[in-house]
Amino acid sequence: MTMHQKAETSRAPDGAPPPDRLAVAVISLGQLLAWSALYYTFPALLPRFEAEFAAAAVPASLAMTLSLATMACLAPTSGRWVDRGRAPWTMPAGALLGALGLCLVALAAAKPLFLLGWAVVGAGSAFCLYEPCFALLTRARGLSARRAIAAVTLTAGFATLVSFPANAALEAAFGWRGAALGMAGVAALLAAPLLAWSARRIEREAPPRAPGAPVSRGLSVLTALRRPGVARIVAAFLGASVAHGIVAAHMLPLLAAQGVPQAIAISVAAAVGPMQVVGRIALIASPPGWPPRRLATASLTGLALASVALLSAGWGLGLAGAALFVALQGISIGTVTILRPVVLAETSGTGDYGSVSGAAALAWIAGMAASPSLGGALRALGGAEATLLATLLLSLSGALLLMPLRRG
Repeated sequence: MTMHQKAETSRAPDGAPPPDRLAVAVISLGQLLAWSALYYTFPALLPRFEAEFAAAAVPASLAMTLSLATMACLAPTSGRWVDRGRAPWTMPAGALLGALGLCLVALAAAKPLFLLGWAVVGAGSAFCLYEPCFALLTRARGLSARRAIAAVTLTAGFATLVSFPANAALEAAFGWRGAALGMAGVAALLAAPLLAWSARRIEREAPPRAPGAPVSRGLSVLTALRRPGVARIVAAFLGASVAHGIVAAHMLPLLAAQGVPQAIAISVAAAVGPMQVVGRIALIASPPGWPPRRLATASLTGLALASVALLSAGWGLGLAGAALFVALQGISIGTVTILRPVVLAETSGTGDYGSVSGAAALAWIAGMAASPSLGGALRALGGAEATLLATLLLSLSGALLLMPLRRG
């Protein structure tokens, strides 16, 4: 993309309304509640699910993989609807569909309905979580959407602090089925209206269609991936998605294998979330002129160094290595969440960005879905060190893929 194209995508059109800060604050709150209800309810209630369906032939954890796989498959469709200006309808509809899925989960007496419920939750999530939200902000604000995206992720980063205590309280009072229904209410009665109101306000900021220009129908997945540099960006962040997914799903056994005591390992795992917030605050405070691609390259390098730090905990650094690991892992993945859509928009341009984002999300979310099983296979075949070497190579390869794009 030329410098002229970049300037066009980052410049607001004449007569465009000023950025709506209130709408960004409201959509951030909607994202916080949607993530709390539709994503983190599963890990918060997983022990109850496993106890309820212990006799089933397939593990309860398969439901999360199914949910993510459904979300990945529908991500391109969601992105195309954003390109058509339909986010004010699809985002609240996604939250309502996710709420319906949680109701099915609460009513499930057998494993098939339980799995169907989580597939419906994944379908709704495809239309209302980060990817369509970031696509809407980019559609409205072009390359200047970086700070709004950062604000959304900073707020939604506290979803675990909402979901786990809320689910615990609801489960203690009403059982796990009551907790699932309660979180369905959060998605339907709180998240959906907030997303509807804020998405409508943000959509008004989108540049008007030129007179006589055809209405965008969005791009197919293959067409989106053929844009110059897009496939390389997708591959780079896919490596990071799989690497972080492996570490996140297997963090406690990986720490234990490096000799970190269990009590400290739990504290280290819990600190990853706050360190993500630290990274996002640092990125918000960074000078706007810092190139996103270079920052993303540094973030992926940080993920690779996090794997080295955890390896070093077993090579003699002990708790110092574990502390360095949690800082690098949390800060790096926290900034990657923001920089990923920014770098993608900078590379592809903001025209039909929802389609490009949806195509990219198909790969990234599929990587998230596959990473727990892949990590388990790596640990079984080669142990913790082989697993960490794999995450090191995945993250480092992503950083190397971004480097040729740095002069864009």
